[in-house]
Amino acid sequence: MVALTAILKTVDGRGDEVEAEFKKLVPKVLQDPGTLAYAVHRAVDDPNKFLVYERYENQEALKYHGSTDHFKEFGRTTREMFAGRAELQFYNIVAE
Repeated sequence: MVALTAILKTVDGRGDEVEAEFKKLVPKVLQDPGTLAYAVHRAVDDPNKFLVYERYENQEALKYHGSTDHFKEFGRTTREMFAGRAELQFYNIVAE
């Protein structure tokens, strides 16, 4: 199993646009084979900061996620809305 978080910062004032794009993306990602969880959170104290929690059955499912048309389209649509690259952190699940 693969678990990860991605922390993303938007350009000032673009958070609402990014939130709208995530709301379109999430239902599609949840239908991808091997996706166990894909939840997007917005920081209470910073409207430009997002945390994405992702879980996949295996590394192949994560790789597949990155290759999908809907994920690539999200990237093209939001590219100018983000201030820098996502900060990724991978985790081992120790208890559920």
